[in-house]
Amino acid sequence: MDAVLTEEQQALAEAAQALAASGLVDARTTLDGGDVPARPTEDLFDGFNGLGIDEQDGGAGGSLIDLAIVARELGRTVCPTPWVSHQLALQAAVAAGVDVGEGLSPGARWVLSTGGLVRDAATATHAVTVTGDELAVAPVLDVTLHAPMDRTRSIGELTLGAPSVTAATGGRAGVSRARALVAAGLCGTGLGAIERAIGHATQREQFGKVIGVFQGVSHQLAEAWTHVELAWSLALYACWATEEGAGDAAAAVDAATAKAGNAAIYAAERGMQVHGGIGITWEADPHLFLRRAMADDAWLGGAREAERSLGQALLTG
Repeated sequence: MDAVLTEEQQALAEAAQALAASGLVDARTTLDGGDVPARPTEDLFDGFNGLGIDEQDGGAGGSLIDLAIVARELGRTVCPTPWVSHQLALQAAVAAGVDVGEGLSPGARWVLSTGGLVRDAATATHAVTVTGDELAVAPVLDVTLHAPMDRTRSIGELTLGAPSVTAATGGRAGVSRARALVAAGLCGTGLGAIERAIGHATQREQFGKVIGVFQGVSHQLAEAWTHVELAWSLALYACWATEEGAGDAAAAVDAATAKAGNAAIYAAERGMQVHGGIGITWEADPHLFLRRAMADDAWLGGAREAERSLGQALLTG
């Protein structure tokens, strides 16, 4: 694995960053009861749908790392879009050898379900369900929405029709791909929380100085940044190992999941603390990052489950 992003990948990150630039504003709109803006979701589906899927299969080409780069940028601004859920579902289906042509068609909104409540249920047209190692694709007939922790994205129970496609194997591999991408998004959320805190710490003055010069503030953010950067390295390796079928792919995904979940929550909590009293108010933004971090950490199994899996693997050799 090349640990340095290529020029093309850096350009991809910049393009995704530009599309996600309004994410925080859009997140605030949804939090205050407004509708999710059509953009940047439309632009994401127009430009990046099927990223990480071979062009011969109808995808946009590229690798799982490319997809992780976009997921990270969307997490960085807590962008309220179902695009990530759709890509996770596509990747899970591809891993099981399922034709995803229908999922790449305009208007398709797939979601991934491993049981229980499903993320981005409100806009779902099809669900990729995984039970054990079995995978199926079925149309969504009805949705019962629930109140989500992360109010920028819906969550609910799905009533499904008869599966249109099934696969006896590949479900676990598909979920592993999805978990690696969730870890990448968590890295973005952690980074976004730190960036917002830095912005506040370099403007807010106390005792005649900006508060960022005080070690009690700067050291918290520096430590949070090191955790997030380590998580990002683990997420990139997990994507590469999963796509290449490396022998340590399962452990790599567990490590990335564990570190990214913990790092994102830690960064969001530190960001909230740096903001002081205003940091816990509805009007301020820090809680948006904490909500996203906690919700995504619980998506497809969180840090604790990943740590338990790693521990069991070490004990059993």
